[in-house]
Amino acid sequence: MRLHPNHHRAQRARLLAALKAAGHRGITTIEARTVLDIMHPSGRIKELRQAGYQILTDKSWEATALARHYVARYILISEERGHGKP
Repeated sequence: MRLHPNHHRAQRARLLAALKAAGHRGITTIEARTVLDIMHPSGRIKELRQAGYQILTDKSWEATALARHYVARYILISEERGHGKP
């Protein structure tokens, strides 16, 4: 099994790339954890917002194999970075 870097910077990069690819469909907390291997997606979203990315949070019920969960869906609104930290 090939492991990928999992420091915060690498997680932010994976999440940002996934948000760009997902378009208006966005990425859910469940997808971020299972597909992107980001255990604390809200923390990475906060850091991306601090860097100036505009990201919408929409909450909804999502099903997993065992249950339904009330989760966040993150949608990248603007790729233009504001005056946040780089």
